[in-house]
Amino acid sequence: MKRWMVCLASLVMSVTVWADEHAHLPLYLDYPAGQWDDWSWAVRDMRNTSPVRSYQYSIRVNLLPWTAVRFHHSWGVDTTGFSHLEFWVHGGSAGGQQFSVMAAVNGSDRPHVPVTNYVRIPANQWVRVWVALSDLGVPQGVRLTDIYFIERRGQTVPTFYLDDIRLIRASVSSSAIVTADMNQPLQTLTPLHFGINVAAWDWNLTLSSTVSMMKRGGFLALRFPGGSTSDEYDWVNNRNRRTGTQYGTNTDQFLSVANQLGAEKIITVNYGSGTPQEARDWVQYANITRGDNVRYWIIGNECYGSWEYDTHLIPHDAVTYAQFARDAIQLMKAVDPSIKIGVVGTWSETDFPQRISVTNPRTGQTVNGWSAVLLKTLRDLNVTPDFYDLHYYPQNPGREDDANLLYSTRDWTEILNRTRQMLRDYLGTAGDSVKILVTENNAVSSNPGKQTTSLINALYLADSWGQVCVNGGDAFLWWDLHNSTDAANNNSPALYGWRNWGDYGVLSAGPSSGVGNPLNTPYPTFHAFDLLRRFAAPGDRLVRTTSTHPLISVYAVKRAANGYPCLLLINKARSLTISVQVQLRNAPLVSRALLYQYGISHDQQLKSPTTRRIQVQGNSFSLMLPPLSLTVVRLAP
Repeated sequence: MKRWMVCLASLVMSVTVWADEHAHLPLYLDYPAGQWDDWSWAVRDMRNTSPVRSYQYSIRVNLLPWTAVRFHHSWGVDTTGFSHLEFWVHGGSAGGQQFSVMAAVNGSDRPHVPVTNYVRIPANQWVRVWVALSDLGVPQGVRLTDIYFIERRGQTVPTFYLDDIRLIRASVSSSAIVTADMNQPLQTLTPLHFGINVAAWDWNLTLSSTVSMMKRGGFLALRFPGGSTSDEYDWVNNRNRRTGTQYGTNTDQFLSVANQLGAEKIITVNYGSGTPQEARDWVQYANITRGDNVRYWIIGNECYGSWEYDTHLIPHDAVTYAQFARDAIQLMKAVDPSIKIGVVGTWSETDFPQRISVTNPRTGQTVNGWSAVLLKTLRDLNVTPDFYDLHYYPQNPGREDDANLLYSTRDWTEILNRTRQMLRDYLGTAGDSVKILVTENNAVSSNPGKQTTSLINALYLADSWGQVCVNGGDAFLWWDLHNSTDAANNNSPALYGWRNWGDYGVLSAGPSSGVGNPLNTPYPTFHAFDLLRRFAAPGDRLVRTTSTHPLISVYAVKRAANGYPCLLLINKARSLTISVQVQLRNAPLVSRALLYQYGISHDQQLKSPTTRRIQVQGNSFSLMLPPLSLTVVRLAP
């Protein structure tokens, strides 16, 4: 339960303006939050149990001369709209501590500011401190990468405590204006934008109840045989080559399910412990022997990562992988020239360092990351892949935070722009023709906790899908259909949600150790897909939209069937109902609409999205969006 302390009036801003909880961005809330990392070199305990201002933990700090508690964000947070750094400090038994607060922009430190400019830290109580970002030399619209609590006087500071550190938006409006311009088209959607991962280890995939739910979810692309399993998978015998485990769904069954759905099929071949010949034989069996037209094939899964099984002489080596890809592509396309084959990578030239370095032809910079070495080697081998395979999980386990997760969808702009630039840099003009497929995405990279089964993750899914699509991603596949319940991961009370277990699946795989819902019970993420199906279909064209509100996302399509618009609106506010004025530009005149909605009450009562008809007056109309809600508006004359 949250515990509150009343601040002395002199310590609070003279005018306190309320804003929704999700408008602010925590750096620390029981742990370093979201993508914020602990880069401290001071003696500290990030899981101190007393005193604690809120939830379960605080930070116990012992500052020796010139040491610091430092929070680092590798992307950097766009400061647009944020006005202050807020933190709570407790003086322990001593009080009167002196240290400085400092920020870095794009990794460059700004001048430090003494905490005594804002507060005299009292003993034995918590006080709130607000530091204007402008005081820290941080203007609007820059990338804030670091916050320090630092000793700069060459003296030892008596023990003190920090808690609830966050970036503050001074105010957030309860109204918004969104626009959609039918004359500003973006990309046309394909079946690949409505995808889900399925797995060989899923014994329930072929059940009629599962297939029925998949049809309801509108899944039009399926990827098999399942993440890291791909690099251990013996497709002929449907077993794990490393452990000998026999699996529940084989190639025939996967293809049968995909055919029942009319879905595109994506298969990841075994790089880690397989051969190019084995990949060739899989194409032969699926597309020639069976005639099932598997059009998309990926060489391995996250082969850059040490967590992947890799039996090659040099494991996780980009040069070895590129040579394997060359041989596999040649053999596979000799069987079926129509197939598309992709390679795996990231959006960075420097992560997962390799044994050799390469030079970026455009920048002249010498780098040794997996992706740069891979692409340079492929070009040297005269190989251009059909597509480039990306995975993204914005948080690591134990660090989940709702506001940070919902904020992180904007990362896709940089991820996809960086990836496209890298393909151009290393593959030349041929890089422009290489598609970018996002084939895994979810909230956390491993050990899923309660956030994955909460309404928050449904909002993240819908907004992430929208950002991938409007920024030019050529596919979006969520991880995954069925997984398993796990009650042992991050179930922090700081996270929204009533299910005290995690599960990557959009459908329950059934209870585990007495925890979880019956098989194929839909989680909120499934209902997000249900709404995406109602929002758009292959052939519909996304159009440009705008929103004046930081917690309202809006997407729009021009429907291929009749040319009329359809809207997807996401209210990410934790408790704020927002009045939205919708303005349609260059659209045919509309007078009525179907409104589909899913939110807090639906989740709590285990209900599907509700549907109702609404009347609209022309191409400008108002909607009330409840907090934590997804709304689809299908407009008609």
